Amino acid sequence: MAHENTAHSIYDVVGTPVARAEGPDKVSGAHLYPADVRLPGMAFGKVLRSPFPHARIASIDTSKAKRLPGVLAVVTGQDLLGVRVGRFLRDVPPLAEDKVRFVGEKVAAVAAIDPDIAEEALILIDVEYEELPAVFDPIETMEPGAPAIHDGSPSYDSPSGQVTPDGNVVYHDSWSGGDIELGFKESDLVFEHTFTTPWVHQGYMEAYSCIVDVDDSGRVQVWANNKQPFMLRRQLASGLGLPEEQVTVNPTGIGGDFGGKAGAMNVPVAHALAQKSGRPVQMVMSYIEELMAGNPRHPSVITIKTGMKNDGRFWARQARVVYNGGAYGGFRGSLNLNGSRQAGGGPYRVPNFQIDSYMVYTNNVPCGSYRAPGEPQAVFAVESHTDMIAAEMGI
Repeated sequence: MAHENTAHSIYDVVGTPVARAEGPDKVSGAHLYPADVRLPGMAFGKVLRSPFPHARIASIDTSKAKRLPGVLAVVTGQDLLGVRVGRFLRDVPPLAEDKVRFVGEKVAAVAAIDPDIAEEALILIDVEYEELPAVFDPIETMEPGAPAIHDGSPSYDSPSGQVTPDGNVVYHDSWSGGDIELGFKESDLVFEHTFTTPWVHQGYMEAYSCIVDVDDSGRVQVWANNKQPFMLRRQLASGLGLPEEQVTVNPTGIGGDFGGKAGAMNVPVAHALAQKSGRPVQMVMSYIEELMAGNPRHPSVITIKTGMKNDGRFWARQARVVYNGGAYGGFRGSLNLNGSRQAGGGPYRVPNFQIDSYMVYTNNVPCGSYRAPGEPQAVFAVESHTDMIAAEMGI
């Protein structure tokens, strides 16, 4: 705060500790997270997940689960046919419909008066699968003849228009500058290396959780640990065909995010269970579920070819960045990861360059955002490549 006078301004805040607004509530235990919310008559939701990375769903028998005392609702993909959600690319079915595409995909969901009863009901659901060939490697999935993960030439909605994957390639970006062919011709030395990076979970302590309540008029109330409440409302409304003004997202505490808590996750499923049971439904993921079906950082395969002058100057660079997006793209905030641009040189001057960045489907866990999406992968590759060149050239 500044106090103005004709001579100068005096600031009272600089050098003075400022308490975090939510600090007292957090240290006292009063801060409200979605798992802490309790509504009258609230039911508890659980999901049955696929044990296979790629399989057709031949049949689902939920009759035994429905008869279990305390079970209020059971839903499958047939109850949500055609529904697709996503932060940007809307390609995620809330529950698998005709087939599953990764180990951990949601196949059916149960709402019960008690979490233990809901878990017991899951055991009573009988699913018959027909296994399909699976592909896990992001390079292999791009090859002709690779198993089609999203078969039937689908087209998905996005804010920038319809997106039609090219086989298993979701999106391809390209950047260039200078003359790449001439640059390599003029280079004295050429180096080429390939780097891989793995999945990395965001590691937040609080797992995904949500509550959905649907009143008699169809108005939807949501409590979720989601960092983008307006985007969550848009995802839910667009996916379910509801007017946005019919959906209210009530912000609650978030126990860590690091980029990972922006997807709809279980909210559409909780909505279906709430509609069918006539009660508010709470869903809290276990950490086993987080690690098998969350939205970790994208693995990558990055190949960098660099032309050098004898005096140590970079003269040409060709980079190919392939991100393993997993089975779906709806957990990302974009079609591709612009961090791949760092593979062109990052902070280094490279007068002639060509970067090709691919986002591909595989039968792995769908990936999402984790601090500077796509950049840590590219920077790791560029700096490792630079170190290797320096070592070989003795500079």
